[in-house]
Amino acid sequence: MDSDLLYYVLLILGGLLLLAGLLVVYRIALGPTTLDRVVGVDMITSIVIGAFSLLAALTRRSDLLPVFVVLAIIGFVGSTVVARFAPPLPPALQKDLRQAAQARIAQRAGVSLIHENMQQSLLETDRHDKRKYDANEEAVN
Repeated sequence: MDSDLLYYVLLILGGLLLLAGLLVVYRIALGPTTLDRVVGVDMITSIVIGAFSLLAALTRRSDLLPVFVVLAIIGFVGSTVVARFAPPLPPALQKDLRQAAQARIAQRAGVSLIHENMQQSLLETDRHDKRKYDANEEAVN
């Protein structure tokens, strides 16, 4: 009974790892930058380590520990090397990515950028009106 439960748990976890792998492959194909792809490859390395962990749990083999360590080191060194030697993004692409990220954050928070821009415009108008009022007060005095 206990081994059946372990088998089903490992089967479910294997399915989740497969789903995660498919989503990461989709992210690697989607891009848009080299660093996004590197993060995807790093995630694939983590998923492979998870798969080997499931294999070790299923077969009750402890001799796979060096494989985990080697895979982790390869993933770390590979990510570090690519991040170190990756060319910087062009300023226009940086601006586009920053605006897209801000739009996603605002959308998740339930606030549209239009609403945010309107609030900023109203604040600037209030500041301008206050400066005009202060200037008029000084002129009167």
